[in-house]
Amino acid sequence: MSDWLMEQQPELVNFASGAVLSKYAEFLQRLRFGAVTIGRYRYSLNNSVDAGVVVGTSQYTVLVHESCVFEMDWRVLGGPSLERKRIEFGDIQIHPCDTLIYKNFIYRQTSTPSQMLFLAINQVFVDQVIADIFGRSSMELEPRIGIQDRIIGGMAEIWSEELRACGAGGRIGAEALATTLIVHLFRTYGGGKVNPSAPTGGMTSIRLRRVLAYMEEHLSEDIGLCTLASIAGFSIHHFSDVFKAETGFTPHQFLIDRRIHRAKQMLLGSSAPIAQISAEVGFSGQSHFSGHFRKLTGTTPLRFRRAKGSRMHFLCGNVKVR
Repeated sequence: MSDWLMEQQPELVNFASGAVLSKYAEFLQRLRFGAVTIGRYRYSLNNSVDAGVVVGTSQYTVLVHESCVFEMDWRVLGGPSLERKRIEFGDIQIHPCDTLIYKNFIYRQTSTPSQMLFLAINQVFVDQVIADIFGRSSMELEPRIGIQDRIIGGMAEIWSEELRACGAGGRIGAEALATTLIVHLFRTYGGGKVNPSAPTGGMTSIRLRRVLAYMEEHLSEDIGLCTLASIAGFSIHHFSDVFKAETGFTPHQFLIDRRIHRAKQMLLGSSAPIAQISAEVGFSGQSHFSGHFRKLTGTTPLRFRRAKGSRMHFLCGNVKVR
């Protein structure tokens, strides 16, 4: 077995790029937000796969099994002997970045391809969170196959909702999800199991004004949580909590509100097409924009524009900083 494994050409899967996931799998859905990629893929369990493969991932990746039951032998290259796992619906796999794992699908009840929900995070982002939260330049993460994890299971429901909503949470939302996942992974499966350090105090009014000013000036851009956290002088993980404590809203909620506020001004003050306005205030598409607009105002952008008597409504923002 060992000699055979050493001779195999490993397959390094990159979830963040390319239309083809691998020679054994294909994307069903994929949304990329900077360092974070969320999606689903279908894995074909054919005869070539049944012989066993050596696979690694370019990102830190968590997979949630969503389909047929099968059994699998697996081991980390250079690790202990093979372990056999029965993979059932909701079971989780944790793949650290660039860790090669041998997998051999030895049994399945049906010929239905296996479907996986995933969240993949680039190493640079992971390293930054580890440095901010745990005060370390690096930490080991143990691979896991076929485990149950109640916290990750709850997170997976949010990932799935993001896919249904076509990424309505945007980059800030995706990076917040990824940060929470990183903290849980390294605290639970990171060997040392250290507890993250607590934030020291709240955000000063000067720093908060800088963050709000930056958001206002860059509404049309794909603003990242890392950028806002850096401006505020907090770690990525703690920034969201401190921001909400100061404003009453998450960074994503606040950003959406300011984009809708700007859109109201443009709808009433210009004749620009609604699709153009949605792009200029930072939404990925007109349907994405309209959905958020209706949620916050109770009407559509077109009806809002036609209701000239609503002018006073847009002068009062939906969000007020406490």
